[in-house]
Amino acid sequence: MYMYILRIRFTKEEELGGLRTLKKLSDLSSPTTTGLSIVTPPKVTLGLVQDALELKVPYIWIQPGAQDQAVVDLIESSDYLKERTVYGGPCVLASGDSILSKL
Repeated sequence: MYMYILRIRFTKEEELGGLRTLKKLSDLSSPTTTGLSIVTPPKVTLGLVQDALELKVPYIWIQPGAQDQAVVDLIESSDYLKERTVYGGPCVLASGDSILSKL
């Protein structure tokens, strides 16, 4: 498994914390086999979700606070996104282990 950080506009670094950074989702070598965890302001999230739809990214998790009504409307207007996007719930980064233990 590979992990990358998108450096949308926050950094120009080629690497952060030992992880390679990418400028955009289309720089992924295989977006159709990539999961996406989004932790960005809602305006940035909207563009990422649009790109993810175009690239057919199969798994999208939008962290709390990263979506607004425009993002929700886009997800709800697309059968593809509705089936593949998790949003509006707890933060997987902070609560993932405790959520998993309850399953």
